[in-house]
Amino acid sequence: MNAVEYCLLNGLKVAGADHPAILSADESLTYGALTARVSQFAAGLQEAGVRPGDRVAMLMVDTPDIVALHLAAMAAGGIAVAMSSRAGAEELSQILAIVRPAAVVVDTEFAELAAGCMAHASQSAKLMRRDRELAAWKARPAAELVPAPRKPTDAAFWVMTSGTTGQPKAVEHRHDNVRICAQYYEQVLGATPADRLFATSRFHFAYAIGNMFAALRMGATNVLLERWATVESVAATVERFAPTVLLSVPAVYHRLLDAGLPPTPAFRKVRWYVSAGERLPPQIWNGWEAASGQPILDGLGCSELVYMVIGNTPDVRRPGSSGLAMPGVELRIVDEAGAPVTEPGTTGRLEVRMSSVCSGYRTADDAAGAPPQRPDERFKPEGWFATGDEYMKDADGFYHHRGRSGDMLRVSGIWTSPSEIEDALAGIATIAETAAVLGENEIGLAEIVLYVVPAAGADGEAALADARKRLSQVLPRYKRPRRFEAVADLPRTATGKIQRHKLRDRLRVR
Repeated sequence: MNAVEYCLLNGLKVAGADHPAILSADESLTYGALTARVSQFAAGLQEAGVRPGDRVAMLMVDTPDIVALHLAAMAAGGIAVAMSSRAGAEELSQILAIVRPAAVVVDTEFAELAAGCMAHASQSAKLMRRDRELAAWKARPAAELVPAPRKPTDAAFWVMTSGTTGQPKAVEHRHDNVRICAQYYEQVLGATPADRLFATSRFHFAYAIGNMFAALRMGATNVLLERWATVESVAATVERFAPTVLLSVPAVYHRLLDAGLPPTPAFRKVRWYVSAGERLPPQIWNGWEAASGQPILDGLGCSELVYMVIGNTPDVRRPGSSGLAMPGVELRIVDEAGAPVTEPGTTGRLEVRMSSVCSGYRTADDAAGAPPQRPDERFKPEGWFATGDEYMKDADGFYHHRGRSGDMLRVSGIWTSPSEIEDALAGIATIAETAAVLGENEIGLAEIVLYVVPAAGADGEAALADARKRLSQVLPRYKRPRRFEAVADLPRTATGKIQRHKLRDRLRVR
C-alpha cells in the first residue's frame, strides 16, 4: 500500500476534483489541484535523486506546499520529515544528523540557517528552495499520480520530538499507520466531507499531521494556519474560512477565551472544539462552554501514536478528565512492577495498545540499514506501548491525567528538558544551583517553575533577577520559566539526586 493512495486518492474519489482540499490565507487548493501538485513534486523529487527509503526534510511555513511536499515524498517512496521552524542552529544540526536526508526543502527565510547546519550534519543532502525548485516543479505538466507501491510496514513519515530525554529523536511511522486516521473524526465527531478541520498546531506536530491524513481520507477540507498561532491569526482564520471542527491546545483556548472570542458569531458556528497536548483545566473547559455554547472535548494523543487515544465525546464527557478510550484503542494502567491496576482511583502508568503505534525511534547513533530502536521501557510485550504518562481511572471509567512518569516538562504540547534550563544558569556568581519542575498557574494551565538557591552571601532577589536575565538571553520564550522562587536548598536523595517530586508536591499544597 501507499499512504497517499489510501488518503489523498480516496478523498479525491469521495469528494470530487472540485471540492476544496486545503484552505489557507495565500492559496487554496481543490482535491484535483492538490493531486496534481503532489504528482509534480513527486516527479521533481525523483528527478533530483530521491529514492525509496530516502528522507525528505522540510523546513517551511505551513502553506499548501508543505502538505503537497509531505505527500509527494511518501508518493515517491521516500520518508517525509517536517521540522520545526523554531529550531535554532544547534537543534537543527542535531535533527539533520538523525534524519540524514537526501533533500532538504526550505522557505527562503530558512535557507541560510539550513545551509550552515547541513555543512556539519548532512553534507550529502541537496538543499532546495520553495521559490526555486518547487516553483519550477509547479510549472511542469502534471501527470497522473501513481504512488510508488510500498509494503504496509515500510516507513512513510517521521515525527521529530525531544521525547523524554530532552535530545531530538525521530519517531518512525509506517504506511499502514494511516488505516485508522479517520476513526476518531467519523465515529466520535460524526465528520463528513462537508466538514472543515482547522488544527492550530504547526504541521511538524503529529497533531496536525494526523488531522491532515484524516481530512484527506474523508474527503473533507483542511484549514491551514501559516505560522504559530496567535489570538489574531486564529480569529481571522475562523472568521474567513468558517471551520466546523477546531483542534488546538489549552494555552491557545485560554488566550482566545481571555480575548472574548468564544461568544462571537464566527466561533459559535464551530460545531466541535477539540483539545490535546496537555491537560485542559476545568476553568477553561467551563468558561468556554458557558461563553460559546459548545464544550471543548479534551483528549490525549502523542507523537508515537499520532491519533486520539483517550477523549471526551459530544455525548459522554467530564470536565477535568481526558475522557474514555477511543475506538480501536485498548488502555491499561500498571504499577511500577508492570502489574495492571484495577482499583478505581489508583494512579499508575498508562499503557496503550492500538494499530498506529510507531515502529520505534531513530537517533544519530543508528547504523545504516539498522531497524528503529524499540526501548523496553516503552515497547512492552504483546503490543503494549508505555506513553510515559501517569493516569488514574475513576469509578465511572473516565481517565484523569496525573503528570509525567519522568521529569520532562511539557507546556502547550512542547517538550522542554529541565537540564537545558538549569545548565543555562551555570557559572552565575549569585546562583548556587537550580531545579526546574512543572507546576500550574492560577487557572490550572501548565507552567515551568524554577527554584533558585542563592550562592553563599548572595541576595535572593538578586539571584532571581540574574536567572531571569540570563534565560531571556539564551532560551526561546516557550522554554522559559513563568515562575521563579528562591529557596535555601533543594531536597535530595541519599545519593545526591534532586527529588523533583518533592518540589512538585510543594507547589500542590499552596
